[in-house]
Amino acid sequence: MGYRSEVKSVIYGEPREVQLFKEACFDLYNQICEDYGDEVTTLSSPSRAFIYLNANYTKWYNEFDEVRRWHEFLDIANDVGLNTEFVRVGESSDGDIEQDYHGKSNLYYLTPRVSIDVGFEYDTELKEV
Repeated sequence: MGYRSEVKSVIYGEPREVQLFKEACFDLYNQICEDYGDEVTTLSSPSRAFIYLNANYTKWYNEFDEVRRWHEFLDIANDVGLNTEFVRVGESSDGDIEQDYHGKSNLYYLTPRVSIDVGFEYDTELKEV
């Protein structure tokens, strides 16, 4: 069992800057891709490129190597002038939300949101009374 979180984080900037960052952090980036698999994606447009972490229902403890690696990746991105955003929403009902935004032109792609999904549609025998 254990405590689970939903984590979204994005690193972004001009496409060339992001590409140079990935090349400079080649080993760390590859380890992060190995850590998170398809939860890490890279997206690009002519004006902006993104490295996006979308980790759902994950154990996010600062003692874990993969968590430390992601935070190190964010720190390096900040140091080279890229924009970073990080949001973690935990299971606890006492305001367990962690947010961090850095950069010269943050566009705030990430905002925390709480939702409750009820799977009634999966019960085909259920009828409204």
